[in-house]
Amino acid sequence: MNANFLIALREGLEVSLVIGFLLISLVQNKKQHLIKTVLFGTLFGIIFSILAGIILFITFGGLENTVKEYIEGGIQLVAAILIFYFIVWLSSQSNHDISEQLKSEIRFKDNSISLFLMASIFVIREGLELVLFVLSNSDTHSTRSILSIFLGIIAAIAITYALIKTTTNLNIKFIFTLLGILLIFFGGKVFTEGLFQLIDAPSIFENIAFYGYVIFSLLVLFKKNLISFSHRNN
Repeated sequence: MNANFLIALREGLEVSLVIGFLLISLVQNKKQHLIKTVLFGTLFGIIFSILAGIILFITFGGLENTVKEYIEGGIQLVAAILIFYFIVWLSSQSNHDISEQLKSEIRFKDNSISLFLMASIFVIREGLELVLFVLSNSDTHSTRSILSIFLGIIAAIAITYALIKTTTNLNIKFIFTLLGILLIFFGGKVFTEGLFQLIDAPSIFENIAFYGYVIFSLLVLFKKNLISFSHRNN
C-alpha cells in the first residue's frame, strides 16, 4: 500500500468528517442556505492547497543538491514528529472521544464569512500537512503520487459517507488505529532518512533509529491495551 495513499486517506478522512459534521449541523439548525458557503470555502481551500503544493514542489526541485538534501532531511524529521504526535493523540482517545473532538473543530456560526473562513482554513491546514508528508516521501514519483493521493481522498470521502449518511456503524478509532500502525512504519522510514541526511553515521545506526522509532511508537499507541492486559494477568 502506497505511503501517499495512506497519508491522503488520513488527512482526507479528518477533513471530510469535519466538513460533514458541519453540513449536518447546518441542516439540523435549518440553515441550509449556508451550505453553499461551506462548499465554496472547502473548494477554495482545496484550490489553495493544490497551488501551494505546486509552488513548493517547483521551488524544492530547483534547489541545489546540497541545500536540497538538508531541507529534505528537515522536512522528513518534521513529518516523523507529526506522525508521532498523531499517535500520542490517538492513544489517549476512545471512539466517542474522537467523534466529539472532530465535532469540536466546528465553531458554529450563522455568518457566511465565518463559515467560509472556517471551512477554507481547515482544508488549507490539512492540505499543507499533506503536501509536507508527500515532500518527505523520497519514493514519490509524480504520476503515481498524484494517483495515490486522489485514491486516498476518494476512499476518505467514501468512509465518511458510510459513517454519516448511512446506518453503518463504523468504528472511527479502529480506522484511525489501523492507519496509525501503517503510518508508524512510514514515520520510521522518514525519521531515519531525515536524521541521516543531516548527520553521518554507520549504517547499523539507521536500523537502530528505524526500529527504535517504530517500537516506541507502537508501545505508545497500544499503551492502554498493554496496561489493561497486564492488570488482567496480575
